[in-house]
Amino acid sequence: MIGCLPVSRLLLINPNTDTDMTQRMVAYAEAQFAGAVAIEAITARFGARYLTNRVSVTIAGHAVLDALACARGPFDAVLVACFGDPGREALASLCPVPVAGMAQASLIRAARLPGRFSIVTGGPEWKPMLVTLVQAMGLSARLASIRILPAAGNVLAQGGAEACRQIARACNEAVQEDGAARVVLGGAGLAGFAARIAPDVTAPVMCSLHESLQEVSSLLSRPAPQQHAWKSMETVGLSPELHRYLASGATVRACQD
Repeated sequence: MIGCLPVSRLLLINPNTDTDMTQRMVAYAEAQFAGAVAIEAITARFGARYLTNRVSVTIAGHAVLDALACARGPFDAVLVACFGDPGREALASLCPVPVAGMAQASLIRAARLPGRFSIVTGGPEWKPMLVTLVQAMGLSARLASIRILPAAGNVLAQGGAEACRQIARACNEAVQEDGAARVVLGGAGLAGFAARIAPDVTAPVMCSLHESLQEVSSLLSRPAPQQHAWKSMETVGLSPELHRYLASGATVRACQD
């Protein structure tokens, strides 16, 4: 189901159930990779249309595993294309190929640069979840602030010029009031906004989708990780695809169709 091809192939999983968002992210990724990486995308079959709270993120963790089980490989890398990275660690424990998360990858890249970074995203319930994620990554000392806009990312994505003004204002506040050297604009819904607001922000703005795709490129350039074994799991009530996938056990087959 996953594995090594002569031409690198990325599985992009959208944990949100919004298929239009999936298509927008694929278009963005195809433009960024310019044919260097083949992309297959799959949208979560169940859960929230757009993740906004702990309940929706928890459900999405299950949906991400289900999406992997339903995808047709092989693949050379997997991207969990949501800033909360639901299911990423579980996915990585199953996959013999690199698994990146939108938040994990973009924050790592921000932390490699001098100075502290801030996160700007939409949806009030995201702040405590992102604090927990940053702490788990060991990056708390590198974080200047988390600035949250009231509207969720999918709403901001439809907001046009007014949304750009709101996002740019939050980014400038992070720079001027919180001491951020750069700002990570987090969320699938905000993909593409960084370039639009960059002229109006006094520090670099990093798009979480762009940065996570850059990190995928870096991961694909490295030697393939050693395959790992895992024990089969008896389950009830799961989709037939996920039930079979978890029951297979042993070493995950790298080049299974």
